[in-house]
Amino acid sequence: MKSIWLICGAWVVHSFTFAQSSHRYVTWAEARQTPDHVEWLDLECPEISQVPEYIHELSHLESLYLTECGLEILPEGIGQVSSLQLLNVQGNRLQSLPAELMASQQLSVINLRDNQFRELPGVLKGLANLRELDLSGNPDLDLDRALNTLAGIHKLDFLYLSELGVDSLPSSIRSLAALEELHLSGNPGMDWAQAFGALSQMPHLKILVLSQNELTALPAELGRVQHLNGLVLNQNPALELESVVARVQQMPNLKVLLLRDCALTALPESLGGLAHLAVIDLSENNFPVEEQLRIKAQLPNVNVVFYRL
Repeated sequence: MKSIWLICGAWVVHSFTFAQSSHRYVTWAEARQTPDHVEWLDLECPEISQVPEYIHELSHLESLYLTECGLEILPEGIGQVSSLQLLNVQGNRLQSLPAELMASQQLSVINLRDNQFRELPGVLKGLANLRELDLSGNPDLDLDRALNTLAGIHKLDFLYLSELGVDSLPSSIRSLAALEELHLSGNPGMDWAQAFGALSQMPHLKILVLSQNELTALPAELGRVQHLNGLVLNQNPALELESVVARVQQMPNLKVLLLRDCALTALPESLGGLAHLAVIDLSENNFPVEEQLRIKAQLPNVNVVFYRL
């Protein structure tokens, strides 16, 4: 699960990463020396073939990474790990997940990014504690059918649908009643007026990420998404800023706005529409010192961030 943290003037999306504060094991030789201590297993590709033989020994495993290895199917045995909470299989060639995952009822985070899924694996419907799912980078995914399936996962509150090549957002997304954070980055062909209309029907949605979408303006329909607390517009260098100010002014609940790395050198002359924000992050842009001072003077109650890499 994730939440907004305001730290040192920057907006940080914080994720529970379970065992990542523990030691990271990458080989079976190391993991089998102290199997009861293994909580985080991030296997090197040649080691994956031994999963069926040894994984049952890791009775406290919480996070399993099998990434960037060109896998077409997952190895057997993963369902034996009842303690598993996070599964990351990003960057493979998967089209399905094994039914035995149903036994891993503590799974709450699954990353399926950059695979070859056409349909959402049916086993996900049986994971009652699933809260975070990344489906980004699966361009052949039938999104409408996937969202209809996800409607049955009642705890799902974080969803990544970036880089899917879609041009519209199915109205079925409204059925994700618990959704709080949605990533739609890297979908430049999206009909945003239609998408924002659908999202306006989701009262629990708090964070919307729209980075790298070649946005030129924000349509008026965004103002209907009244419940947003955080909006991310990073890496949209052609974005017309007057439309941003106008839309933000219509969203009194919005507290955090990110415009990082948008090739900005100035903001519009009048910034009153941004005055209700708590934080506006303008990092990795090219604002002259004089413009930085003007912005801060116009927004004295807003934490304006100008960090440069």
